Amino acid sequence: MDLPITSALAGAAAIFLVLLSLPVALRRRATRQSFGDGGDEAFNRKIRAQANFIEYVPLSILAIGLVEMNGGSQMMVCGLAATLAAARVLHAFGLWSNVLIGRALGAMLTFGVLLVAGGLLVYGQLT
Repeated sequence: MDLPITSALAGAAAIFLVLLSLPVALRRRATRQSFGDGGDEAFNRKIRAQANFIEYVPLSILAIGLVEMNGGSQMMVCGLAATLAAARVLHAFGLWSNVLIGRALGAMLTFGVLLVAGGLLVYGQLT
């Protein structure tokens, strides 16, 4: 089965993960800090933005993909995918720049995507 929306979302997420990871890798190399953040708060924020992305995005993409595979409307799947993409950009920006509203809004939107997609999947199996 072809999953064009989920495929585009996964591709964009892969690229965004590299964009989040590259500054962490370069900073580690420059400072020879192979573990932790060495007490550097700005570096810690970059590490957490990358880690938080890894913690939430894979399951979100999987859930969106299953909604798409199970016949969810294109509008619903696009809405979930767009919301997740915006949420993760907001969250990363909020962490990197210490703008609490970006981080909080990004987290709430990510939770919303997980709740809606999860709810659709559970409801679809119970009906």
